[in-house]
Amino acid sequence: MKYIKKLILSAAACTLLASSCTFDVLDDNPYYMGDSADQIFSDPKKISAAAVGMYDALQNAEYLGGRTQIYVDSRGLDVNPPTYFGPIANFNPTANNSTIENAWQGAYRTIYECNLFLQGIDGALASSIITQEEYNGYAAEAKFIRSIVYFYTLNLWGQMYVAKTENLGVPLILIPYDGGSAFTDAPKNTRSTINQCYDQIISDLTYAEENLKPNWGDDDYSNRARATKSAAQAMLSRVYLYTGDYDKVIANADKLIPSADGGAGKYALDLTVVDVFASPTSSSEIIFFVAMNSADNPNTNNALGQHYGASGRADITVSEVYQNLLSAKDTRKTKGLLSKDGAVYCNKYQKKSFDWAPIIRYAEVMLNKAEALVKKNKQVDATAVKLLSSVHSRSDADKTYTTADFATSEQLLEEILLERRRELAFEGHASFDLFRNKKGISAGRGGAIVPAIDYPSDYFALPIPSSDVEKAGGLLVQNNGY
Repeated sequence: MKYIKKLILSAAACTLLASSCTFDVLDDNPYYMGDSADQIFSDPKKISAAAVGMYDALQNAEYLGGRTQIYVDSRGLDVNPPTYFGPIANFNPTANNSTIENAWQGAYRTIYECNLFLQGIDGALASSIITQEEYNGYAAEAKFIRSIVYFYTLNLWGQMYVAKTENLGVPLILIPYDGGSAFTDAPKNTRSTINQCYDQIISDLTYAEENLKPNWGDDDYSNRARATKSAAQAMLSRVYLYTGDYDKVIANADKLIPSADGGAGKYALDLTVVDVFASPTSSSEIIFFVAMNSADNPNTNNALGQHYGASGRADITVSEVYQNLLSAKDTRKTKGLLSKDGAVYCNKYQKKSFDWAPIIRYAEVMLNKAEALVKKNKQVDATAVKLLSSVHSRSDADKTYTTADFATSEQLLEEILLERRRELAFEGHASFDLFRNKKGISAGRGGAIVPAIDYPSDYFALPIPSSDVEKAGGLLVQNNGY
């Protein structure tokens, strides 16, 4: 199997504030096998290698290498609140929680890598080291990666789900800070509004969609682990669903979903959900995942398979509520769940430390369109029912849906949202889907003595790390309640 090489674009990536940097900020030279930035971005071959290196930054063990997906799902209804992530899962973390601080820094390290690469190729284009076409492709990859990180960061720390006029998002940092400006300019970053953050995410994804390659030839690995035009279109279908622009959800989803006359059809549902994860490079459903291998992965403390897998750390178990969503014949239960020692575990991640971390796959795009159609048309939409039925019957052949099953559009919408829970469980959607649909958290999840958290709540947003708030001298506003 072909694996993307690890490339360290910088000695270590600078986090949001100068004093959080993990390297000497006075020495701002990035390295590639001993080369400085000038050497990297003056050589077309090294620029190409540096582009691949950004995906290693995306693999960050504290963030989108799997931990982010766990944080999103541990705050939902489908796993029992894990002790290991207790304060996050139980909505009672403090602003000095080290796990949250590591995640925050992990996000901005990846963003820094993208910004540093963009700055480097700006100079390479100006010096005619790369062509405009090459520049466009490289910039599209960097912006695609940056948009993904900002999407999750905004939904974790932004004041998304409380009623305020100008709700705060997260700091939008679009340049890399060098040694000097890290002390003077980085602490001045304030939080952008939610709308400003989404505008930037959409801008990055739109640029990516326009400039990314449709595919990487017959390279099955890169077509799933490296940004493509389809990956940007798929992410746009999600982002527009979150922002309520349903026409654009449908338009982007339709670029990937076969039409009645046979158009599109690049992706298809695998035989079972477990098959998606069992062999990622042969999956017909993966649009973009964060790739791992046995030598380069988030390790035993951070990997999805370690936390979810019955034979790993096994510290995240599946809730009875989720189990009851699935029929006895549903392969998401018979193959996707595993019982051991009186507990039930997710069986999607079987490689322990090197399962690929999910970002987006075809089943989600289908459900994105179905949800958008119902919310837009406010009726029992036949196409939405067909999409719902296709996703569900893949796993539960005894159950198909027709329009006659739904008396109202509200009933259809609720079933689509339940299908998202069944289908996308343990992949980093649970709490986001609840909150954006104005649903709160019920009491006593998994038997835990946890009070209900009704929508809306300040505590849906994680606290900004207190260390960064303090160093910003009042410029970086803390979320309410912390």
